[in-house]
Amino acid sequence: MEIVPAMQKDLEDLLDFYSAMCQVLGEKDFLPDGDKGGFPSRAMVEAAIQAGGQFLAREAGQVVAAYLMDHQGDAAYDTVTWPVAAARDQVMVLHALRVLPAWEGRGYARAMVEHAIRTARAAGQKALRLDCIEGNDVPVRLYRACGFRYVDTVPITYADIGVPRRFRLYELAL
Repeated sequence: MEIVPAMQKDLEDLLDFYSAMCQVLGEKDFLPDGDKGGFPSRAMVEAAIQAGGQFLAREAGQVVAAYLMDHQGDAAYDTVTWPVAAARDQVMVLHALRVLPAWEGRGYARAMVEHAIRTARAAGQKALRLDCIEGNDVPVRLYRACGFRYVDTVPITYADIGVPRRFRLYELAL
């Protein structure tokens, strides 16, 4: 498997991939009222591509896994005491790490997380942070296995969900 930075030519494939993943996640009990769609937004993916923070893996020409990283955490990130004290530009936030269900169990999620860690370290970042909605326990086991530590649980209202939900915050010191 090869994980590569996304290019502008990948935009529509990435948007199709994330749209399909919104439908899959919308069927989960931890999301209210099913598929809200729209995460990550087109603008977020475009900005990540431009900044070099959108990554993907393809198999047979199809995007099967992707994630993006930037320095933007929800405002709730500013309400907790992080173990690694660092300015926003010294911390990357991992967003929208997804693997198509047909490709689960093949090591893609772990490879994507490990790639994000290496990428953040290579960029000289002090920490890598992420949030995970309560009830979505599968990725939490992976994050912990990769060295992330639980920091706090906070309410966040993401636009795509539309109502406040509790999110667990995690951090990996780099």
